[in-house]
Amino acid sequence: MRKWIAIIALAALLVCVLAPHVSFTEDRDTVLLARAIYALARNESYGTKLAIGTVAMNRLESVWFADDLGSVLNEQHQFPIGSRYDAESLRAAHAVLSGTRALSGNALYYQSLSASQPRADAPLATVGGYAFYG
Repeated sequence: MRKWIAIIALAALLVCVLAPHVSFTEDRDTVLLARAIYALARNESYGTKLAIGTVAMNRLESVWFADDLGSVLNEQHQFPIGSRYDAESLRAAHAVLSGTRALSGNALYYQSLSASQPRADAPLATVGGYAFYG
């Protein structure tokens, strides 16, 4: 009997370690932000993931955008929200929700460097495959 309990406990531990997208302790905003970061920057560096998260948090803190993270992220044509995320996107979401910022507070917009119609104004910063604007 003890052998089966040990096997079940080991299996549960392996599931928790090998499946970082499965979590029973993450709140809705953290998962939503991680999904947005993953949708935009899954193949980018951790720094790019932080920058994307920073834009979302800058908007949340701005008077010009919604007062809750879900509304900021779900605003039409702004942040795609995928159905998946990975450990690095989750780590970036935790970092920006805890106060880490990769860009200045006036970085409110982003655009892929491969966009067919780039913005005319100069970016505040370029991180990875994205330009960030105020």
